[in-house]
Amino acid sequence: MTAIRLFHVAVLAIPAIARAQTGSVAGTVVTEAQRALSGVQVTVEGVAGKGAVTDGSGRFAISGLSGPSVVLSVRYIGYRPVTDTVRVGKMDVRIVLSERALELSSIVVTGTAGGAEKKELGTSVATINVADVIAQSPVPSLEGLLNGRAPGVDIIGTTGQVGAGAQIRVRGVGSFSLSGTPLVYIDGVRTNNGQTGIVSRFNDIAPEEISSIEVLKGPAAATLYGTEAARGVINIITKRGEQGATKYTFTAQNGTQWFQNAAGRMRTNYWLNPKNDSLWSINFVTSEAAHGTPLFQHGPLSTYTGSASGGAGIYRGFVSGEWNEANGIVSSNSRIAKNVRTNISIVPSSKVSIETSAGYLTSKTSTVGEGGSAGAIWGQFAEPQRTLAACPILFNPVPRGCGWSRGSLVSPPEVYSQTQNWQNVTRFTGSANLKYDPFPWMSNRFLIGTDYTLEDINTYLPFQTDSINMFFLGSRFDGSRAETTQQTTYNTYDYAGSVHFDVRSNVQSKSTVGVQYYTNTQTALAASGTHFPSPGLSTISATGTKASPTSSLLGNNTLGAYGQQEFAINDRLFVTGAVRVDNNSAFGSEAHFTTYPKVSASWVASDEPMVKNHMPRFVDELRFRGAYGGSGQQPLTNTALRTLAPVAGPNGATTLTNSTIGNLNLKPERVLGAEGGFEAGLFNDRIGIDLTLFSDVSHDAILASPVAPSTAFGASTQYINAGQINKKGYELGLKGQILNHRNFGWDMRLNIAGTSAKIIRLGAGSDTLINVTGGNTVVGTVGDVYQRVGYSPFDLYTYRVVSATYNPATKKAINAMCDNGKGGVVACFAPGTSTIQAPLVYVGHSIPTTTGSWTNTFRYGRFNLYAMVDFQRGFKKTDTNYEQVCQVFGDCLENIYPERYSPVAVATAQDGGVLQDYFIRDASFAKLREVALSFDTPLKIARVVGAKGLAVTISGRNLATRTRYTGLDPENSISAGGGMSGNIGSDQTEYPQFTSFVVGLRFTY
Repeated sequence: MTAIRLFHVAVLAIPAIARAQTGSVAGTVVTEAQRALSGVQVTVEGVAGKGAVTDGSGRFAISGLSGPSVVLSVRYIGYRPVTDTVRVGKMDVRIVLSERALELSSIVVTGTAGGAEKKELGTSVATINVADVIAQSPVPSLEGLLNGRAPGVDIIGTTGQVGAGAQIRVRGVGSFSLSGTPLVYIDGVRTNNGQTGIVSRFNDIAPEEISSIEVLKGPAAATLYGTEAARGVINIITKRGEQGATKYTFTAQNGTQWFQNAAGRMRTNYWLNPKNDSLWSINFVTSEAAHGTPLFQHGPLSTYTGSASGGAGIYRGFVSGEWNEANGIVSSNSRIAKNVRTNISIVPSSKVSIETSAGYLTSKTSTVGEGGSAGAIWGQFAEPQRTLAACPILFNPVPRGCGWSRGSLVSPPEVYSQTQNWQNVTRFTGSANLKYDPFPWMSNRFLIGTDYTLEDINTYLPFQTDSINMFFLGSRFDGSRAETTQQTTYNTYDYAGSVHFDVRSNVQSKSTVGVQYYTNTQTALAASGTHFPSPGLSTISATGTKASPTSSLLGNNTLGAYGQQEFAINDRLFVTGAVRVDNNSAFGSEAHFTTYPKVSASWVASDEPMVKNHMPRFVDELRFRGAYGGSGQQPLTNTALRTLAPVAGPNGATTLTNSTIGNLNLKPERVLGAEGGFEAGLFNDRIGIDLTLFSDVSHDAILASPVAPSTAFGASTQYINAGQINKKGYELGLKGQILNHRNFGWDMRLNIAGTSAKIIRLGAGSDTLINVTGGNTVVGTVGDVYQRVGYSPFDLYTYRVVSATYNPATKKAINAMCDNGKGGVVACFAPGTSTIQAPLVYVGHSIPTTTGSWTNTFRYGRFNLYAMVDFQRGFKKTDTNYEQVCQVFGDCLENIYPERYSPVAVATAQDGGVLQDYFIRDASFAKLREVALSFDTPLKIARVVGAKGLAVTISGRNLATRTRYTGLDPENSISAGGGMSGNIGSDQTEYPQFTSFVVGLRFTY
């Protein structure tokens, strides 16, 4: 009987055993940002040979499992390993990997033939994993990707207009006259990093196309990039195809942006009615809304992208497309852009690989007037006395047109919008990269690429038929048209070869040589005309008066070569020496090749047995690094050349006259710098610390020096190598996993960087103030930004009023006394005159000295909440809106009720524009830059639309600002283009950064 029962039990158990033997588990591996990870190793602990690698959608499946459950071990470079016990038969396993606080084995782009592990480098390289960033928050631009995510990289705002670009500075400013914008490479090709008007070429690059960004900071890190690299290097690596089945991704984002609290931030201006002393006021946002013509609108935002990635055999490919439309807060500000990218990789053998990269863009950006050009933002200057109600009080009889502006200083907003400004851009960036490794110990890389940009820049004012518009436009009522077409082409030719071998069993050698040749050609053709004969015409040929067309051609070439030698000892101590030699066509004919040296060392101390045995248990990894090196900054094109200019001569003949004096000995600015620091991973690699200290010296800084009249050449300035700037600072990055559980977690990051600079020499080392456009400053000159020995570049100077006396009878401030710059005081004006006699004195920095960000990521199940606060401190700027309202138009309360304010404030407000200290304000700020809530839906929901994955994101940008600044936005500055100018310290009627709200969907197939 017992035997029979055992037989029945065995028979019944066979199906169960069979099912267990063929059991499976399947699921998805994602990052904390809910981004699927491909190439992740998933193995079953205790079962040899059982495992899988995730595909392009992060999916994996393992079959042939036995037992009720298994333990999965999940590993991926750059992320902390995870083990998870899952039930056999579960097909929707979801494993979240957390980024390691310190990853020394990650590969970064350097000057060698291939990549280099981070632990080999003696310099700081900031890396941004763009795929993770945009999975958390839909960042709209390259500048947004860089902001707050790379310590030492400062995004200095100018205007919030759609399509406008900020100024990007790496480790502050180290040049007087030259551009501070870092070099930009896309897949190894040097590209256009310029700015036309307010429109930046950084906006041409779609974030969805980018895989990662690496920023080389400082001359030691950028030595192998040579001349121009002293201002930093940004390497953009676009996405490439991944081996396996094709993965398709589609995103749709829609939202809106607006001027947050416009009425509260736009100035309210005042006027005292002369008939009854009643106080009138106007806020143009409020008054235009009441009139039924709102000053600002909500601008819709839309972005649609699609991409495919995959590979089989020797081929891998990635293709993507994006359509983006953004509308500003006024109807005439918008941007439409279309991007297409195709990247192909071919690996025919273990010795040869070929990679091609091609990106194409077309865009149209419409901009509006601001700053010195009248536009809707000029509502800052609205005046109650220019309204219709004030006309009978001020005039008898009332003149025609009085009050038609509804209080606007120049004309009503509908007149501003008649002038159309737009830029059409066509851009192609492409490269071919051949890697050839003939032997295991030799690598070669050959790269050729081009970046071509065609810009069509237009201004058009149509013939007007509306009587109101005609009244304000006056003689310009019949319109005008101007057009400039300019082409910029960068070509890159690059070779690098590397040989590596074992000197001894524990000593490896890697020798690298490289040669680069860069060419840059810029052409421009401009034409314009005025006075259309009738409405409906728009071409220049249709105008009655045509200006003579102009054209220009600029060319610049750089030839450079370098050699680098690295020794690795026990795979934990890395010593590197390198030298780069450059020549550039912008150098003077007497200035030949320039040499830039480099030495660096990196020591992974935690891998050293003697150190590891004595390290505290909470220290997991520890690396020390240091470097010394140089790089340069080339002169402006043609500044070394002595040139002549054609002019009209006698009897209609053309003759030549002196133009630029040139400088045969002009050479590049040469920056030498040292940096050192350490990185540490603590508490089971949950806390990461990255600290860098640096010190740079800029020799041969280029200045625009006045030319003595005795030269009889006629030019007013000559560029010379005459200055020196010393710069030092720190960069600190902290990141940690505060909580890390299976279903919830909390990550935090803090980036902070500080820079201080001092001018050591100007010309012959004099202590003379030099303005930013060249020439010495004389007493009585009004301005903001100057250079002075002992101070930082582009500091702010003004006449500082320290005391005054208020006369209640005249309601005037008298006896204004100013800082004499020596600890005492002097009368601001010469007795009995309006001539200033006080000296200009230092009042602050115009460029932030401390910048950083604080980010938090909270994860709960499939929900992910991300928030970033970024900040800039230690700088001031002139609130020119406030200054103009008070000093020029007399419409601030300091003018209306002077008895309520300090005599110093009244003395400044009543001044005609010379005294400005009262309006130079601390512009430090902290901004809630990004907030995003995302939800990674369960697979069963994604399958409703046939997808493998579906994520929903709700995000907002520029949600709140904390500042004591009195202007519209502490990030506002009159745009200074790619270079630096005195405008960086001034804020005058620029559009603020807009607040936006976006809802996005991401489908994965």
